[in-house]
Amino acid sequence: MENEKYNEIVTKAYSRMHKYTCAEATLQACLELWQMDKKRPSWATAGYMGAILSGDTTCGLLIGTSVAIGLKRGNGLDGLPEDLEKERDKAIREVNKLYKTFKREMGSTRCKDVCGFDFSDADQGYRFIQTKAWKTTCDKGLRLVLDFIKERTDGGNL
Repeated sequence: MENEKYNEIVTKAYSRMHKYTCAEATLQACLELWQMDKKRPSWATAGYMGAILSGDTTCGLLIGTSVAIGLKRGNGLDGLPEDLEKERDKAIREVNKLYKTFKREMGSTRCKDVCGFDFSDADQGYRFIQTKAWKTTCDKGLRLVLDFIKERTDGGNL
């Protein structure tokens, strides 16, 4: 993929993430990168905000990207993942690589550890927004997952 188009997709993802959720931002960016329909599939991540407003669960960047990888592996196939074991296994391997890469680079896959804020505490959530803390935490993670996807796509693995 050409860098100009890719950078445009990344810029939209940053904007989307700062307004909506990390999971929505990554899912929609991946689907756009692959030129897949994003209207209906994007609803799959609409409720995953601030790691369910606690920070105690998996980072939304990983959730959105994992959903995208599954959709990409199954794109154009007729059947459930359990019926198409080879493609399902490819999705599992790619998601595993994604999580290992993310954990190595970001230190954790847990939202609270990545961003440094507990979204179940309204004061911390407010500080996160007011200080735009995502610029040094979540933005780094977003670029990481999207670069992972681009590299895997350009290399023919996705």
